[in-house]
Amino acid sequence: MSNEHGKMKSSHRTIESLSNQMIHGGKENQEEQVPTSFPTSILLADDNVINRQVVQMQLKKLGMTEVHTVSNGEEASEAFLSNKYSMILMDNMMPVMDGLEATRHIRALEQDKMWHPTPIIAMTGNVMDGEKEKCFEAGMDDFIGKPFTLEALNNVIQKWQPSSVSEEITKR
Repeated sequence: MSNEHGKMKSSHRTIESLSNQMIHGGKENQEEQVPTSFPTSILLADDNVINRQVVQMQLKKLGMTEVHTVSNGEEASEAFLSNKYSMILMDNMMPVMDGLEATRHIRALEQDKMWHPTPIIAMTGNVMDGEKEKCFEAGMDDFIGKPFTLEALNNVIQKWQPSSVSEEITKR
């Protein structure tokens, strides 16, 4: 369905073209954006294996290679307790424990242990205004709608990166 340059011949978008757009920011021949400093580690919580792979590829392209992935909120909470993360990218709709409940659990753990808050970024396909408010009420720090481009991911990480680096030093 696509020609040799990856442009669609029909009006239907394929997973391959969508993934390509998300990884490359929808721009052909775009120079790689590799920031000079990023958080040391990211926890990526998403129940969809393809979404996890796409986000991991985007993060790798941005120079972020220390990424721990989990497939539900319960695993995210457990991983948070056993590892130090500079940032969490959290899908909202997951089995076992959704991202909102996992965020509330993580925030309660931080408060109980008197740890500095780790930036938690909501990742969701539900971009309605009400969903953003639910994310913020649960304790998430920011919101990025799926599918997102490499540039959008870079922007949200850069936005939260300075606070996550300074807090990492004093967190645990």
